[in-house]
Amino acid sequence: METWRVVAAVIIGPAVSLVGVAMASNFRGVTEWHVRRSMSAASVLQRVPPWRWLPDVPHGERLARFILLERVMGAAFAVAGVMILVTVCYSALTGQPMQTAK
Repeated sequence: METWRVVAAVIIGPAVSLVGVAMASNFRGVTEWHVRRSMSAASVLQRVPPWRWLPDVPHGERLARFILLERVMGAAFAVAGVMILVTVCYSALTGQPMQTAK
């Protein structure tokens, strides 16, 4: 088994899990902070909906939708980090090499 893949997975797995948990739980307002920063960075772009009949929602409602979306993405990151760790542990215990996508 290639050592660098195991070391990388052992480092990346918990890092992805911690970032995902922080985003999903809004730990110390990290999700809201990130969404506010992203919206302010993108505020130079004019918001034109692809369909004219879409209602122009207020800023607070858009902020709440993006926070919810980012929290869902955080949960997915947390699950992905745990799956990375499970895969590494399984590969280390069985001695089989980690599967790669080709």
